Formats: sequence, structure tokens, C-alpha cells
Amino acid sequence: MIVYGTKATQIATEKVHNSCSNCGTLNSVQMSVFQKYAHVFWIPFFPIGKTAVTQCSHCKQILEKKQFSESLNNTYQTLKSNSKTPYWTFSGMALVAVLIISLVISDRQKDEKNAKLVLAPQKGDLYEIKNGYEHYTLYKVQNIIGDTVFVFENEFETNKLSGLRDLKNKGDQAFTRESLPLSKAELKSMLDNGTIMDIERE
Repeated sequence: MIVYGTKATQIATEKVHNSCSNCGTLNSVQMSVFQKYAHVFWIPFFPIGKTAVTQCSHCKQILEKKQFSESLNNTYQTLKSNSKTPYWTFSGMALVAVLIISLVISDRQKDEKNAKLVLAPQKGDLYEIKNGYEHYTLYKVQNIIGDTVFVFENEFETNKLSGLRDLKNKGDQAFTRESLPLSKAELKSMLDNGTIMDIERE
């Protein structure tokens, strides 16, 4: 369940130099400006505008922005323009940006690692294989002779990427005993076209 909504934080306050519209007391009205923002799991994501309220210190009357007179609205516009949006109201967007950058860097590092491993295979290397749409399995390198790499294919498939973890947990007994010969060029092509998704080496 995703918890989301809006909140507001006070960013400015100022005494209004007019009399209260309710009790007529002079210089008793204080205006507060609030920054509204959207949040997800209580983490501020982005600002969504400002609003304001006034309160009379004498009669305690509270007015919302939609109830402001022209004079109060002019005061609000001035106070609003002088009130900066807090940087922390963009926290969620900043976290998302950092996460995206981290994922891009991680994917790039994985691609560089796999590009090196596929050209220099070793016995025991484990290839995560995608056989068409939502069909995943594992290959394990059994031997290398010249440019030919002999792999054992896992006897099981899964329709979920996360299911590869279960296949790995089945151990070596889940692999066929009949090896499949593949050239290093074929393996490189399989990596380039996405058939080999990742390579693990102990």
C-alpha cells in the first residue's frame, strides 16, 4: 500500500496593518503563508503551491485565503513573492534522481563486467539466460576447449526473473549432464542481444 497525500509547512508570517474585519481592532491581524507539498510515505516529493490564513489576536477570527479582502490579498501576494519555497520540499524528486543515476551506473558496471567475462570464460561460470518472452533458465560452463565453450543447461525454466534465484538454489543436480557446445563468438552475440542477461563467477 502506497501512502501519499499533501501537507503544508509555514514559511512566512507578518502582522497586517489593517483593522480586523470582525472586531475592528487595529493591528491585531497576523498573516501566515504556508507552502503546500505532495508526499509519498511522508517524504516530501514536490511543492504544489502556497496558501495563507490570517488570525486576529483579539477576537481569534481565522480567515482562509479564499475569504481575503482585496487589501489582504495584496498583502498576501507581496508576502508570497518574498517567501522562498524550501529546498527540502523537493527531497523525493532528488531521491528518485539519485536512484536513477545509481541504477544507470550499476547497469553500466555490470555490462562492462559481463563483456570481459564472456570473452574469457572459466569453468563454473553461471549464465542467466532469457529464452524468449518470460522464459528464464541457467547455463553453467563445464569446459573450454579452444574457442568452444561447453555448457550444461538447467533442466528447469521459470516465467519470472526472480525465479532464477530458486533455480540457483537447486544446485548442480538441476543441470543436464549433456553439454551444449557454443563458440565464444556465439556467447558474445547472446550477451549483445540480451539472451545472456548476467554472468556470475565465484
